[in-house]
Amino acid sequence: MPLAACVPTEGAVTSPDDLRLRQQAACSAQIAAHIRRPVAEVTSRWISETDGIATIEARDGNRPHLCRVDATGHVLGFVHPGA
Repeated sequence: MPLAACVPTEGAVTSPDDLRLRQQAACSAQIAAHIRRPVAEVTSRWISETDGIATIEARDGNRPHLCRVDATGHVLGFVHPGA
């Protein structure tokens, strides 16, 4: 099966779970690049969504990061809570 068959087309309806997983993956990748470590060393979880922007918590070890991720999976920014 061609890889393109696995990619949703523009306007395609995806489930909320798919969207959350894409948002988590985007946040994990962004934080991995930020800490210059493999993405496998970052864990993430979906926290909430407001006005189409998700808050994702990513952790490398016990250091938390909070990402803001839009519905296209684009990371809008991240912060280090408590820093």
